[in-house]
Amino acid sequence: MLTKEMIFAGIDISSGRKPLTFVALNGEMQVMLQARWDISQVITHLKQFDHVILAVNLLGGRKSSSIRSQKISDDLKKRIIEADFKPYLTSNAPRQWVETNPPECFRSLAGQTLLPRRSLGGQLQRALILYEQGLQIADPMDFFEEITRHHILAGVMPTELLYSASELDAFAAASVAWMLINKPVQVDLTKDVGVGMIVIPREDKDWWRKKLAPSE
Repeated sequence: MLTKEMIFAGIDISSGRKPLTFVALNGEMQVMLQARWDISQVITHLKQFDHVILAVNLLGGRKSSSIRSQKISDDLKKRIIEADFKPYLTSNAPRQWVETNPPECFRSLAGQTLLPRRSLGGQLQRALILYEQGLQIADPMDFFEEITRHHILAGVMPTELLYSASELDAFAAASVAWMLINKPVQVDLTKDVGVGMIVIPREDKDWWRKKLAPSE
């Protein structure tokens, strides 16, 4: 049975038996679902919703992308189209999709180059950016409250409190999907040869300074 609620979904592509990191948000940017799935599982879930804005991460900006990952990406796009998803801005289409670029998303949201995506600092940095943008996840700064002298001496960090690089990239994609409907003036729609429309947040180098500024 179709669900009438609109969801905002993001997909990040990697490899393995379940190569897709899938995230779905509701209108309040609350996380409805976060999973590691194969293509069939993702499509089956998306078909439950009549109104979907879906953002899929490009592989081009990632050095680790492989021939297998590209095949997964091509197969996914084919299945998305078969599931009656139309390109973003198609008139009266209840299911729309677009591609986005996570490195550029984070760079635009941060207004600067970020730390490596798989490093501890890079993961915290990206999670905090998304949290400050309104994504309803636990405050990433809580990570530091769990660090003890024992953790540091043993060289063991509470990494279970962190999101993986792929999860953060999927969150970024879902956030872009949410912005397309709720804050369209804050996104840029660009064209890329051979790709089509790509959506990334509009750059604002001073947003975090405004966030940290004392209220008057």
